[in-house]
Amino acid sequence: MQISYLSARPDVFFETLEHVRGLMPWIDDVVVVVPERLKSVFEQRDPDNALTVLTDEELLPDIALDSLDHARRNFALRAAMVRHDAIATEFIMADDDYRPLDTIPVSLFRDDSGRHRRYSFYQLRTWRGADTPFDDSQLHSLLVLQQLGLDNPLAFASHMPQMIRRDLYREVVDRVAKAAEKYPLCEWSIYANFGAHISPENFGEPEPFRTLAWPQYPSEWPRQVVPTQYLFENFHPELYEPNGLFASLPTSATTAEITREHALEKAVRWHLLERSVNRLEFPDDIDNPWIQNSPVRRAAFGAARAAKKLIDYTHLDDLSALSELTERVRRVESRLDPQN
Repeated sequence: MQISYLSARPDVFFETLEHVRGLMPWIDDVVVVVPERLKSVFEQRDPDNALTVLTDEELLPDIALDSLDHARRNFALRAAMVRHDAIATEFIMADDDYRPLDTIPVSLFRDDSGRHRRYSFYQLRTWRGADTPFDDSQLHSLLVLQQLGLDNPLAFASHMPQMIRRDLYREVVDRVAKAAEKYPLCEWSIYANFGAHISPENFGEPEPFRTLAWPQYPSEWPRQVVPTQYLFENFHPELYEPNGLFASLPTSATTAEITREHALEKAVRWHLLERSVNRLEFPDDIDNPWIQNSPVRRAAFGAARAAKKLIDYTHLDDLSALSELTERVRRVESRLDPQN
């Protein structure tokens, strides 16, 4: 079975690949799409020629890729990738930071009837988020899918690998090509929704996603779907740095048994922080986007809006409960840097 990646981070990619090779041993073909400037770096780290390395520029020679935001670039690259002869008729699509947390059987992606399983984390019509290219892609995907006849499409950018039929993916992107020229679209949600709409016999019913650290920090947005188990990690290197949520835990691949042990520890830490966040209480020894003067916090919130968002994310609608948090909100505001 083939797995395909987009990557511009050799260190992250090759470390993720070691996790995949150890815990998804049925993967025997790897394709990675990288910027031309990094092609030699990836090839040098693959002395056995076990990878097929394609380049962004090879797939999209007539597009100024540097002018595209993250969402537009990814959609365009996936749409071009599925037209390349190196891509198998059926493959697993992934990003370089989707790491397995346990031994993963192929049945996670394809059921006994051969139908592809698909994993959702939200309803697109209720996604709010912030003003990022990702959020824009969710909005535009919702509107495009509704125009195509889907009343309540789901969000499938669940930050875990998912199985793709190459020819169906081609058909789907052809149907939305004109919209994709004007608007950022989500490569996961457009396919999993519209593909199932035009070829329902090839898909099972949507299932809850299985990803730890999506969102990266608990309560960055209210979770609509709760994972039934954690089988993949949305890997963030900064979480493993000193004072990171997963500090002291290794990032390198290890045995399945130790991986499961570490996965449980990470899940415990993530949920304990969630409990604290929902009380507006933040440990000083764990970096987080609410009280730290960090690019993560600035991108996600900004000091002026942080306290209000924190209350929004707790789903509190009881005025008496809100009043009890007044002092906690004041303490949070006092810890924020007003310059950011």
